[in-house]
Amino acid sequence: MSLDVGDHKTADRIVDHRKGLFVTLAVMYFACGFVAQFAAQGVGLFLRESGATSGLIGLLYVAAVPYTLRFVWAPVVDRVRPASGPRFKPWIIGSQVAVCCILLGLGFLDPAQSGGLIVLGIALLMIALGTQTVALGGLMVEGLAVSDYSNGATVKAAASAVAGLVLGTFVIYMLGDLGWQFVVFALLSVAFILLITAVFILDFGPQIIPSERPGFLSQFNVFRRKGPQTLFVMSILLSSAVLLPYASKAVLLIDVGFSVAQGGLIAIVIGSFFGVLGALTARLAIGRFGAFNVLIGLGAANVLVSLALALVICDTLSVPAVVSGVLWANFAVFATFTANRSLLMPLCQQGRQASEMATFASLEAVVFLLIAGAALSLLDTVGLSLLLLTMAVVSAIGLIFVRRVAKVFEN
Repeated sequence: MSLDVGDHKTADRIVDHRKGLFVTLAVMYFACGFVAQFAAQGVGLFLRESGATSGLIGLLYVAAVPYTLRFVWAPVVDRVRPASGPRFKPWIIGSQVAVCCILLGLGFLDPAQSGGLIVLGIALLMIALGTQTVALGGLMVEGLAVSDYSNGATVKAAASAVAGLVLGTFVIYMLGDLGWQFVVFALLSVAFILLITAVFILDFGPQIIPSERPGFLSQFNVFRRKGPQTLFVMSILLSSAVLLPYASKAVLLIDVGFSVAQGGLIAIVIGSFFGVLGALTARLAIGRFGAFNVLIGLGAANVLVSLALALVICDTLSVPAVVSGVLWANFAVFATFTANRSLLMPLCQQGRQASEMATFASLEAVVFLLIAGAALSLLDTVGLSLLLLTMAVVSAIGLIFVRRVAKVFEN
């Protein structure tokens, strides 16, 4: 049976809508990832080079907590909508405007004199980025067909990865030595261009009122079940050994003699490559050994690497030890995340996978940030070797715990 002209036009509109939505998601996830990765990995380099203490830099991880708590105000983003047009557009545009305003304010600050204000600005930036992430997630889930969810996730991951590589190569590495103000205003220029772009391309996505969702408190039911409870404790304990080298990479790279540009190249560009390598390696290993055994193996490797670094460093930093620790941390964090989520997804309740995974991930990230911030704050007073040994012991305890609860994941 042949299609008439009207059917062809309808099919063309569907294809155009699909392509336009993918382009929109790619551009906006790039915009979000570009600024978020600067806040997470670039700011600490400038603060440390300006003489900031590890305690102040540790507060950057506390400042990132609002981003991980975005599920708290996600219901507001869902319920407050325009009378017509794409219902997530005001939230995405408004968040990008807030990002530009905050970057403008940060550009007039001096890291050597206003470190505390910069940390406060990063906290505000994380609130804006968290709101934008919530809106983009809604746009992707409700705007795409179910068959396109995997494609949407791929676009999100690829756009974020490209953002990190562009940031590390063209901003931190090439422009880093020109100073804080130059870099921040370069970021502002890119963010403003992406804002103008978003105004014109954000005509795609759901324009209807969504069906009723479960209440806010129901998403916490994930922690009432034994499987997610056990996995949450496992994740915290087994990852402790790698949190310190991952969180303190800006401090360590500057302290060992690298410039901001060189530190950005190692921590962001090369580190991102090792992160992708870690995720891919974990995927292959999971297919052969299972996610639970991969998680145990990574935990054991984290303990051994932390002990080795503690013994090699002995309070005397060396370039090989620091670079090796930073790159391993990137590899291990992404690999552990892959194994962790492979265990989590089957444990989530049918029909509520998205909300339960978001709640699990948000609370897990809060704990990680608080541990990393506390450890980094103690770095100058306690010393790197003692902290590495302490975190290794915590992860070793986690390995004992994991063997005792293995039956939870046998099925």
